[in-house]
Amino acid sequence: MSVRIYALAKELKVDSKVLVEACNKAGIEGKGSALASLTDEEAAAVRAYLSGGGKKSASSTAVAEPPTPQKPTQDPSRSAVRREDYIAPAGTTGRLKNLDTKPSRAAGEKKKAADTPPGKPTAKAGPQIKLAPMPTAAPPVTPPAAAEPAPQKPELRLPVDAIRAGKMGEKPLSEHLRKQESKRKERGPQKDRVTEEKLQPLSEFARREKLRKGRKGAPDADEKSKLGMGGRELRQLNRKRGAGPRRRGRDDDEGSLPRHAPRFRRTGANTAAPRKSKVVVQLPCTVREFSESVGLPARVILGKLLEMKMMMPITASLDLETAELLSMELGLDAVFKEAETLEDQLITAIEDQVDSEESLLPRPPVVTFLGHVDHGKTSLLDKIIGLDVVSGEHGGITQHIRAYQIEKDGRHIAFVDTPGHEAFTQMRARGAQVTDIVVLVVAADDGIMPQTEEAISHARAAGVPMVVALNKIDLPGVDPQKALQQLAAQELLPTEWGGDIEVIKTSAITGDGIDDLLETLLTIAELHELKANPDRPAYGTCLESELDEGSGVISKLLVQKGTLNVGDVVVCGTAFGKIKAMQDTLDLAQIVDTAEPSTPVNVLGMSEPPGAGEHFYVLEDISAAREIAARRRDQSRQDNLGGRSVHVTLETLHERLGAEGVRTLNVILRADVRGSIEAVQKELTKLEHPEVAVKVLQATVGGITEADVELAHASNAVILGFNVIPDEGARSLAEQRGVQVRRYNVIYKLTDDLRKALSGLLKPEEREMELGRALVQRLFSVGRVGVVAGCRVLAGNIERNARIRVSRDSRVIGDYPIESLRREKDDVKEVRDGLECGIKLANFNDLKEGDILEAYRVEEVAREL
Repeated sequence: MSVRIYALAKELKVDSKVLVEACNKAGIEGKGSALASLTDEEAAAVRAYLSGGGKKSASSTAVAEPPTPQKPTQDPSRSAVRREDYIAPAGTTGRLKNLDTKPSRAAGEKKKAADTPPGKPTAKAGPQIKLAPMPTAAPPVTPPAAAEPAPQKPELRLPVDAIRAGKMGEKPLSEHLRKQESKRKERGPQKDRVTEEKLQPLSEFARREKLRKGRKGAPDADEKSKLGMGGRELRQLNRKRGAGPRRRGRDDDEGSLPRHAPRFRRTGANTAAPRKSKVVVQLPCTVREFSESVGLPARVILGKLLEMKMMMPITASLDLETAELLSMELGLDAVFKEAETLEDQLITAIEDQVDSEESLLPRPPVVTFLGHVDHGKTSLLDKIIGLDVVSGEHGGITQHIRAYQIEKDGRHIAFVDTPGHEAFTQMRARGAQVTDIVVLVVAADDGIMPQTEEAISHARAAGVPMVVALNKIDLPGVDPQKALQQLAAQELLPTEWGGDIEVIKTSAITGDGIDDLLETLLTIAELHELKANPDRPAYGTCLESELDEGSGVISKLLVQKGTLNVGDVVVCGTAFGKIKAMQDTLDLAQIVDTAEPSTPVNVLGMSEPPGAGEHFYVLEDISAAREIAARRRDQSRQDNLGGRSVHVTLETLHERLGAEGVRTLNVILRADVRGSIEAVQKELTKLEHPEVAVKVLQATVGGITEADVELAHASNAVILGFNVIPDEGARSLAEQRGVQVRRYNVIYKLTDDLRKALSGLLKPEEREMELGRALVQRLFSVGRVGVVAGCRVLAGNIERNARIRVSRDSRVIGDYPIESLRREKDDVKEVRDGLECGIKLANFNDLKEGDILEAYRVEEVAREL
């Protein structure tokens, strides 16, 4: 029958752990717990082991398998430990018995010391450690105190006028102070900012702070009596001290502790960026970016927006209107500009590139033929080039713009042929804008015609020299003098009459005067020294474009600067692409690889037909060209859907025209009769001024037509109609092009509007407005900030945005803006007469006591013509 170890231990009055150990030593393995069971043989072996003094019995050896090695016998000096040895019997008390029968270490040491004979040293248990002696440090030498000058009394210097008046017996400063005291008494007694009522809570707070900081000791009875607090209130105060920061929504009395005690004390000068007087803000921008641009804290910007009833976070975007209102409320002189795009970076860099004089080489002139329809422009050009274009034109008139290049005596000339019909005004304007010389073709039998006058206006708007080709001189019965008189009436005085206009008599049928015309053109080109840099990326104008079924998009380009090569990446308006091939405009079968300045070519490879009159640019990356073209396409779509492009108007004349040099207003005048035109022109001569001018591009009789709108669109002009109205086509075209058409029936209203518009072009006059004067009484040097002048305002006001003129000994020593203006501890916008303030001038610290600070403001006053 099996028995558990803990039951056997209870029977033998032995501890269970001792019995488990005895089982292992007796050779009975696998009995590691008091819950293990023992058979009768194993229990007998354990009893025999315990009764035999730790020797194994034969039965235990037979039971244990496999046989284990002989265990070391127990120390005979130590008998088996029984349960009664360390557990007291029930009902008895006392300490536990010490089971350790060995003598203690202290007793052994005492015995060893007793056995040692006297006079013999006792050996130490551990090694001895010897340390080096501590070095003796020399006492610190106190440096001698520097010799400082004795404190001096500050020298108060008064202006010369005050000293002179004091010598005469007068006391101007005392009189001024007496007046201020009398004014203050008349207004009534004023209390100081810190009154007794405010001082009492402050002292209460100071005593509470003393209690809060004295954590090691309790307040004495005197403090308790002064505070009137008992133990309960003190415990509540201690709990408040250890409770941490309070919530924001809790209301506190005046004597309560501060909600957030500052952890760090700010030392030194204020490193915030100073407020800027004139700033440039790039739109669109957020409130944070606006605050960084103007140099003001974001909380000030947000506070001003709240005053304007606009609740915005610091990351909100500001539009142009909100930014302008905000700058006006803050009193800032801000300039807003749009974000710079890729087009602005690349295209502007190409247009602003300045070529050196060494890189400029002579180039062929670009000559444009202008004139009335059927006056022989194309026939004359065919005779020069050797082509027959006229026979291929429908109706016998030119309806397309063409460009060619010929060679004359080893020198090249580029020709541009324009249509002469009244419907092709835009083509004529486009030809006049790219030309160097204009050849005005006038038929000797017809003389000056309406399109001839329009061509003269285009040439004047382009500002290029003009040569008159008096064509059809071979016809019988023609009167050249009549044509010359008409030219003189248009202010084109021929050289044979003492003018400066070359008039060449030609004939497209017989070829008379052709050589003289070419020689005249080459001579004018040499006089004007036409040059260009061929070693830069190409830049020019698109004259025309078409879509061919076999070749795709064909663009007629005129190179004006640089050299155009096959494989260049080109962007032109909303079109872009890589040039695949180039054709000669005279012989389409001739393929060219390069096009130098003043060379017209047909270009293949554009993504779409570019707009006529658009400028083309050569870029390095086709992805940049694609991005610029896409942005232009989107902008054009927005303009077509949302509005129109606005040209110069009488209201926007000041913003649209340049700010340097003589500002000119281009005008196209239309009247009902010739006498009205003469009267209006006479009135316009009265509006002469060295800074502004009115330029009449065209003055004709009749209603306002589409041709006038096209001319105004090309030359950025304003159309003035006197007793005439525009037709329906001209009205709709003017709205589409954004050209301003103004109608008048009283002449003085016309001149008044022009006078007001020109007066707005005049630069405003600057005047100084005196604001006040202040006397420097004391100077304070504040760290990195500089010198702050403690002043008293003697007269007027001192404003924050004013400039200060520093006067010393009746002499002006400098003129500086105000960097900081404070009244006591607050920043203020102005300080009135009789008050004291602190003034810090920008970039000037050499102030002296007794200096006079004169504040003034510069105002701009509009001038009149």
